[in-house]
Amino acid sequence: MMKKSKVALIVIYNHRYDNNIEIVEKIYEKKFDNIYHLVPFYDGVKKNVIPVYENSYYFQGYVAQGFKSYFNDEYTHYFFIADDMILNPAINQNNYLDSFLLTEDMSFVPWLKALPAKGFWSHNLDALLYKTNVPGLEIKKYLPSYREALNIINSKEIYTGSFSFKNVYGKYSFKAVAKFLIYSILNKVSLRKGLKYPMVYSYSDIFIISSKTIDKFVKYCGIFAASNLFVELAIPTALILSSSLIRTEDELSFSGKALWNEQDYKILNPFNEDLISLLNNFPVNHIYLHPIKLSKWKTKGI
Repeated sequence: MMKKSKVALIVIYNHRYDNNIEIVEKIYEKKFDNIYHLVPFYDGVKKNVIPVYENSYYFQGYVAQGFKSYFNDEYTHYFFIADDMILNPAINQNNYLDSFLLTEDMSFVPWLKALPAKGFWSHNLDALLYKTNVPGLEIKKYLPSYREALNIINSKEIYTGSFSFKNVYGKYSFKAVAKFLIYSILNKVSLRKGLKYPMVYSYSDIFIISSKTIDKFVKYCGIFAASNLFVELAIPTALILSSSLIRTEDELSFSGKALWNEQDYKILNPFNEDLISLLNNFPVNHIYLHPIKLSKWKTKGI
C-alpha cells in the first residue's frame, strides 16, 4: 500500500515582515499541517520561522540555507510560495497532487523558457554575465559541465536564441551604448557568443519540488546564490538540472495571475482590499494571485 503524500508549505519572505507571519499562518493553517516561513534576519521565537541571510534578488539562497530546518524524510513534496502570494483556497495538502497533475516524483514550476527573454529584460544581462569560474568560489566542479547542462536543457526542446542589443541594454542611447562597451570589454560579454553557462528562466514565486529531487535542487540553489545568479534564472535552472519530471502551468486546467500593471490589478476591485472577501470569492480559474500586499488589506477576523 502506497503511503499518503505529505507536503510541507514553505513561505518565502523577500523582506522581514513579522506582522505577516501570523496572517499567512491563518490563511493556510487549515489547509496545510506543515508550514514553515523563511524570513531574512528573523530573531523571534516561533519554531517554524527559519532565519535566512541572503540578498532577496537571490532568494534561492533562502531555500538552501533553510533546508536542514524544513527537511523531513516523510515529506513527498516541498511547496514554496511567496508571502505576498495568495494561493487559490481550494488547494490544500490533500488535493495538491491532483490540482497540479503531479506524481510523487514530479515537480512544478510555472514555465521553463529559453533565453533571451523577449524584448528588454534587465536580467538577460545577468544571464550573459554569469560564469562558473569565480575567484573564491569552488562551484564549477559541483555543477554539470557546460555540455551536460546544454544537453539537459535541449532535451526539453528549449534552445537558447540570439541576444540582441535591445534584449540586453534596451533602446539605443548614450548610456546604453556606454554600458554595452564597458561590459563587453571588462566582463567579456558577447551578444554573438551568448551564454557562458546554459540556463532557462521562469516566474519563480511558486514552485513545488519532489522529495526525489530536493537534495540536488537545493545544492544548485546554494551554488547559484553564492554566485549571484538572479532568482528567476536560478530557480528554474536548478530545477531543470535536477529533474526530468517537471510539470508546467500550460499543462494545467487553471493558471496563475501575476499583477504587473494597473489593468491586471482590476481583478482585485470587487474585493475592496478585504482579505476574507477575496478568500471567499477567489477566481476559480487562477492558481494564485500575486502580489497581494497584506499590509494594505483588511485582515481582521480572518
